[in-house]
Amino acid sequence: MANGRRIEMGFDGGTILRLTVEEQVAQDLVGGLGKGDGDWSAVDAEEGTHWVNTDELVYVRLVPGEPSRVGFGGS
Repeated sequence: MANGRRIEMGFDGGTILRLTVEEQVAQDLVGGLGKGDGDWSAVDAEEGTHWVNTDELVYVRLVPGEPSRVGFGGS
């Protein structure tokens, strides 16, 4: 997942889940918010598949930047 998108999901109770997902997965997750249907959604990430109850989400953050660039760069 070289072009992965970092997302951060905050849940009722304070749990935060940070994942690296494909851009389309992030857009699908955000597009499904606000429906109020209490559905579970599968989120396929680099870290594995996570099932999320959208009624428990307090926030979803799409992290800006380039997550694939980790470490120290030389000049």
